[in-house]
Amino acid sequence: MSTSCYIGQCIVVFGTASLQKYVFQSNRLKENVGASYLAAHWLGKGLVYATQADTTGWDQYVTSPEIDTLKNPVNKDKDMNLIYIGGGNAALLCQNKNIAEKAVTTWSRKVLKNAPGLRVVVGYGTVESSLAKAYREALNNLGRCEESLPFGSALYSLPVVRTCIRTGQPASEPRQAENNREDEWMSQSALYKQDAAGTENSPGPAQKYIEKTFGSVLKETEHLPEQCFARKLDEELGGRKGESHIAIVHADGNGMGDRLNRVIDKENQEDNEFIHNLRAFSASTTNLSHKALEKTLFHLKKFLPLDALNNPDDVFPLRPIVYGGDDLTFVCDGRVGLHLADFYLKESSNQSVKVCGNDEAVDACAGVAIVPTKFPFARAYDFADVLCGMAKTHRREHGRSRGSWLDFQIIQEGVTSSIATLRDAQYRSLEGQILHQRPYEVPRDWKDCISILNQFKSKWPRSRAKGLLQALTQGPVPTELAVKAAQWRKMQLPYVKGMKNMDALAKKMGWTGGKDLNRKTPYFDPLRILDFYLDELLLNDDSDLTEGDSV
Repeated sequence: MSTSCYIGQCIVVFGTASLQKYVFQSNRLKENVGASYLAAHWLGKGLVYATQADTTGWDQYVTSPEIDTLKNPVNKDKDMNLIYIGGGNAALLCQNKNIAEKAVTTWSRKVLKNAPGLRVVVGYGTVESSLAKAYREALNNLGRCEESLPFGSALYSLPVVRTCIRTGQPASEPRQAENNREDEWMSQSALYKQDAAGTENSPGPAQKYIEKTFGSVLKETEHLPEQCFARKLDEELGGRKGESHIAIVHADGNGMGDRLNRVIDKENQEDNEFIHNLRAFSASTTNLSHKALEKTLFHLKKFLPLDALNNPDDVFPLRPIVYGGDDLTFVCDGRVGLHLADFYLKESSNQSVKVCGNDEAVDACAGVAIVPTKFPFARAYDFADVLCGMAKTHRREHGRSRGSWLDFQIIQEGVTSSIATLRDAQYRSLEGQILHQRPYEVPRDWKDCISILNQFKSKWPRSRAKGLLQALTQGPVPTELAVKAAQWRKMQLPYVKGMKNMDALAKKMGWTGGKDLNRKTPYFDPLRILDFYLDELLLNDDSDLTEGDSV
């Protein structure tokens, strides 16, 4: 017989569907930023404001995720209590399902009015024996809603209509273009996203929120004025004139779903213990990602010289787009993306989350897509997301229960094929060997890759290094000729002791031994990123690096 004091109450879990499509639907950074803010707001403070739920218990975990179990985790005098907010979800505990449904109705009407185009979903669970089982029921119902099609057909407009070039939806009103050209007709979805971001002279709530959240990073220092986060790609994050690239970095924690399942399914836990474990897990997850991102921003500000990039001095050279849960997406200059992804992964692994009272270290995977500034932004994000997924797949297939992994791709204009197709077509030598060694485990294998890059940058002329890259694409025999020509000029191939796919033959000829099609090279990836890694951010510790033996 159940001893739960919450019998008959209702847990409702809030979430979104097709969120990535909503956030990255536009190729304008301002609208991506505004969309991300609107989604986070209406599953956060906007939800609390709409439902008037009591937040007393949850607020204490936000302040201190290390808090002990609360004696009174919910306010029994209130119709609704907020259980948690985080990871793209939120949960309320309501006195009964009627109250829960009224709260959802009020909230969803505000979302429809203030964030058009954002598709939200909910799942209900009634407490029959325990809160944990009701929460599991609500999650399952939420999942079914996320996977189902929207009810009915969207009623857009009459056959004769203007079309919004940003979203493809019917345009509802004109908006003056930023370049002072003729007015641009836009959909309601695009308008609300733009208004959330605001303008340079009138920042919107999205800009105000992020600058308040990371105000300690943006404040004035000895060599920099007070800064703001970028709102435009090409003018503020573009890099070199005439050869501008940006990097879209997408990182996602490993095994977070399994950890949540352990919180929910812990045996013999009382209801109040379950609330505590769920809140501690959610709050510590948000705290982890915030700390890791904040340290990444401080690192960039500390080690990047003022004149290294072409962006304005008062604009921070990185823009977080999605942040606050166990996943992160940011955009930056193409020459700092790989370094920052590596730094963020290492910082994440130094943090921990609370799982049923225990601190557990968290690793993550990341994908980095380096594209021209004019490349369709939504498409670039898709590449970064796929690369992150490929790193996760590689980790699972190699039976790794721990470890962070990084995958990347440099993409040129006009590319429409998938990453797998692109690599199969362009990342094989003329003789058929696979050129790349991605993804890399961080920090071990990635550090070795960067060490090789550092040696090429410091001891090889750029033209000679590019010549070796071209020889690698032709195969082992042309590579050996290029290596011998370099050695004749007293240039040796870099060598890292203990690096995977590195043997005596590789350090002399550029390729490992073995059968022809199975031969590998550790030099293609470092040479491929030669122009996409700033000298100022290269690793300083090259203690494992030695020059190859002369032939």
